[in-house]
Amino acid sequence: MSINYESNYLLPSIYDQLCAYQKDRVSQMIRDFIETNRQMNQFHFEYCPKCGQFHPVLVKAGKTKAGKQMLKCSSCHKRFVCDHEQLTYYSHQPQSKWNDLIIETQKGNSLLHTAAKINVHESTVFCMRHKYLHFIEDMESDIYGRS
Repeated sequence: MSINYESNYLLPSIYDQLCAYQKDRVSQMIRDFIETNRQMNQFHFEYCPKCGQFHPVLVKAGKTKAGKQMLKCSSCHKRFVCDHEQLTYYSHQPQSKWNDLIIETQKGNSLLHTAAKINVHESTVFCMRHKYLHFIEDMESDIYGRS
């Protein structure tokens, strides 16, 4: 007998009343919350992204509307998001959707297929894919010294 990972968080009477789509959404939300909690324990910035202070002392400073952790530098007293200068920076989509987008892009699947898979609009997938490909291009140029 297999037990659903997500059903452990809901009462069986409630879980049985949900349709497959709702169960998937609950599952996605739980994975996002777990990923957020995991990321909250891994803050390490060599330099402050705002003032450039070496090994800054950072303090948690609330969350954004999207649920991302905000940090505050004790030197310059400016706040910034924990994923500053990362692929998910300035994105309203959770990390799990970015992970799915990366997999779908590497498989060469279409925008429509990817949009249906991660449950966002095609224009959002287009912008996310564009940002992902640009991010890879920037990483390659840093590695290989191209300008």
